[in-house]
Amino acid sequence: MKLPRGSASPLIAEPEFRQIVLTEEDEFLIIACDGIWDVLSSQVAVSLVRRGLRRHDDPEQCAKDLVMEALRLNTFDNLSVIVVCFTSPDHQELSPMRQRRLRSCSFSAEALYSLQSWLDNKGSH
Repeated sequence: MKLPRGSASPLIAEPEFRQIVLTEEDEFLIIACDGIWDVLSSQVAVSLVRRGLRRHDDPEQCAKDLVMEALRLNTFDNLSVIVVCFTSPDHQELSPMRQRRLRSCSFSAEALYSLQSWLDNKGSH
């Protein structure tokens, strides 16, 4: 929906964000665009993801489940979701399903460099 330069656009490019310190109780993080949050409360999304992780331990499937639930609730906005799972230092063992997924992940050198640069900049603030 890009409009000619100088024209008013119905899209807003300003993200909403919060900075928090994670604790050992934090299980996962849901990063989603407003199409999800327009129709789902934070608590409903957390409950859906927690239930899904207990059932199948698949964060990717949990993200898909959130999208499907938002569609069921007739969202009219775009839908993008990422579910990031955390493990505490004393709970290092991952399920076999998650171990397979982690082994199959690969990142380009450029992506790793970008991530490292971003993390380094975050640590200096």
